[in-house]
Amino acid sequence: MHVLCGGHGAQSGLSRFTESTEPVRWTLPGRETLLVLEGAARIEIDDGPVLELTAGDMASLPAGTSTTWYLTTPFREFWVITEGLPVRSADQAP
Repeated sequence: MHVLCGGHGAQSGLSRFTESTEPVRWTLPGRETLLVLEGAARIEIDDGPVLELTAGDMASLPAGTSTTWYLTTPFREFWVITEGLPVRSADQAP
């Protein structure tokens, strides 16, 4: 995992796996929005759906979600994790 930017309640970065890995257990510390850049991921959400993502797919998962990731390598993703900050559209700006 490589953090590109952090601050103001959010972090963004890239994750890259070049070789096959064991399933990855991950409990999200904040809302994670991701874009798969290469490879594929099967994300099993505890007590929830299974996501099948390939290059070009996006997903957004709520904070605290417990997941198991099965990756098809090489795998790369761009991700953003936010820390519970409300999202405002331009017309809702203070």
